[in-house]
Amino acid sequence: MKGLYVLSISLLLVVTGCTNSVERKVPDFKAKQFQADTVDLQTVAKNKITFLSIWSIFCGPCLAELPELQAVYAHYKSNQQVSFVTLALNTEEELTRFASPASDSSDIYRKLFKHSKLTDFSFPVLIGTRSPYQIENGSARLTDTKAADQVKQLFTIKGIPVTRIYDRQGELIVENIGVETSPAGLRTYRTNLIQKIDSLLAL
Repeated sequence: MKGLYVLSISLLLVVTGCTNSVERKVPDFKAKQFQADTVDLQTVAKNKITFLSIWSIFCGPCLAELPELQAVYAHYKSNQQVSFVTLALNTEEELTRFASPASDSSDIYRKLFKHSKLTDFSFPVLIGTRSPYQIENGSARLTDTKAADQVKQLFTIKGIPVTRIYDRQGELIVENIGVETSPAGLRTYRTNLIQKIDSLLAL
């Protein structure tokens, strides 16, 4: 990928299950949704199966995962029993540059969008309070560790991407840390997420 640099924050493979060190309830968190109003996570999760993914534009595995997140969102978009939420560790300006077809094709954010292979970007995205990254000479550097640490502490995460599924009582049922970015791995990842959500819906 000549001339394009992606900060890879997590190189972990997908794991299923959760540990005692992870916050097991839906966190008390409010944030503005990209191109929409403020969302209260606990409110939208109430009495629903809740899908939550935390990612960033500058995370290589996150970009690979985005088309799968879009596919899972499309699968449950009209299902009122499922709440689908993602949190991006980026600003609204960064997300606008990432998502807008009108952006300059030489813009690093637009290049990253093309690298993600997304053909649709309509799933809900909550915006981090501020971006912990800074663009320097065409590459992204993690410069504000305090901003990143705030999210890590609230959601008790060690890296991204991380995906969590909560049951109707707001209890954490599944946590996936990282993602296998091969085509087969991504297909399996999507299938496993849908199967798990379907199994919770059937209860």
